[in-house]
Amino acid sequence: MKMRNAMFAFCTSLALAAGSLGSTNAAQLPAVSPAATAPAIHVQPSTIGPGDVLLVTGKQAGSVVVMNKTYSLQKSGDRFVRFIPIPIDAKPATYSVVTADKKAKAVFTIQKKAFAQDVITVSKQMEGMQQNTKRIEADQKRINKARSQSAAAPYFTDKFQLPVQGRLSTPYGYQRVVNGKIASRHLAIDIANKEGTPVAASQNGKVVLAEYLYLTGYTVMIDHGLNVFSSYGHMSKLDVKAGQIVTKGQVIGKVGTTGFSTGPHLHYAMLIGNTFINPNPFFQANPFDWK
Repeated sequence: MKMRNAMFAFCTSLALAAGSLGSTNAAQLPAVSPAATAPAIHVQPSTIGPGDVLLVTGKQAGSVVVMNKTYSLQKSGDRFVRFIPIPIDAKPATYSVVTADKKAKAVFTIQKKAFAQDVITVSKQMEGMQQNTKRIEADQKRINKARSQSAAAPYFTDKFQLPVQGRLSTPYGYQRVVNGKIASRHLAIDIANKEGTPVAASQNGKVVLAEYLYLTGYTVMIDHGLNVFSSYGHMSKLDVKAGQIVTKGQVIGKVGTTGFSTGPHLHYAMLIGNTFINPNPFFQANPFDWK
């Protein structure tokens, strides 16, 4: 539901520090005049699926409690905003969003959603990559550091775009089965295309990581502000560096098959803080206009 005459509120399951980036680089949301008739808190969309994102809007600074977790509302320009990730294993039901002082409440519904299996076969050498916890943990520390700060104002004012065209080889949420063994869920989308196909930034932002990682190969991560991040993996080449400001549609790399990969494709993920979420709603509409 498009929000008019209200102040915005929102963000992630991890309380990451607000970025020190100035408003010069980040897009400012248009000012909104408060209205006495506006609800104290508002949620959108009102109906979502497991793994989706909830946008909570409040009239003033404070905190909200969602599914037994407390989130501080973030000031962005004249608005307070918080994007909240919904766990992929969340039970279908109607839930409440309650202000910390318990003076205001809104509700949303998680509807049932089934996820299929994705069965792949890899070499014994590739299967062994997933057992190298030392390399994986070392990379995770670098990743966590890259996502430890986010711009306080959003870089985006419209919907995101697919970073590359191609065949959707693995959708978000599929249960991975590797060599007959249940593995972790696939919390991203895989888009297959020939090696060397240009990969574009899905939205304006700041590159916070651009390097080779053990499992995802040549990888780029972009901060879009308000703890919204995108990640691009298995690329054959990187065309950007950490610290660089990029615009939506700008080429940041090329499709490849580096790291833990069985063929050329782009592994595209979106996160709220360190929580992987379903990217598809971001492609369908401006997140601030979700209905």
